[in-house]
Amino acid sequence: MDNLPLTLLIGFFAGFFGAIPPGPLNVSILRKTLHGQRRDAFKVAFGGAAIDALICGVIGLGLGWALERVVTNRWVRGFLALFLLAYGLKLLFWDLKREEEVERLAAGNNTGGGSGEVAAARRPTSRLPFLTGILQGAANPALVVNWTLLIGFLVGHRLLVPRPVSAGAFALGVGIGVFAWFGLVIELLSTVSDRAGTWVKRSTAFAGFLLVLFGVFFTIRSVSGILGP
Repeated sequence: MDNLPLTLLIGFFAGFFGAIPPGPLNVSILRKTLHGQRRDAFKVAFGGAAIDALICGVIGLGLGWALERVVTNRWVRGFLALFLLAYGLKLLFWDLKREEEVERLAAGNNTGGGSGEVAAARRPTSRLPFLTGILQGAANPALVVNWTLLIGFLVGHRLLVPRPVSAGAFALGVGIGVFAWFGLVIELLSTVSDRAGTWVKRSTAFAGFLLVLFGVFFTIRSVSGILGP
């Protein structure tokens, strides 16, 4: 009989610690939290957790080979890499300009300007943070490989039974663990966001720069795969 509580617990710790290494999701969540967009940050985190849980569930059911054919497809990888690149460029050019406008309006408000314009300018521009989390999570080309290796290790040591119920429990645990890590990051950053000062102003440029680097790196790998034999 499957030990579902243990399977769920193993999945939780796998997801929690697996989400710690820096990547596009961590960068986006960090930026949104520092800018006071906690709700959007949680939505991005939920999207990232959902894609990890989905991948683990599919691999646990023994369908990793089908998933690998999709996510390792050169064109799919290229699209996801270009998404990261475009998102980073958006932060560097569009969002930075918007934040400069917010600062200008805030300065005008201090000298008698209208607070309505400042409030309008501060409205978040992200409309689909959940989808952003899914795409940024899926953009990591090593995601399927890493989960496949871990699940193979767990199955080999009889810590995970490759059955639908066990695979579902493990995937659920992974999703909860990933979301728990991001939630912890959001809560910790929320306590210092008001005192972050200059760092908050620079976080958009920092996040945009890192996402562009991730995008360029993954794009080069994808293009070399498309042009290669």
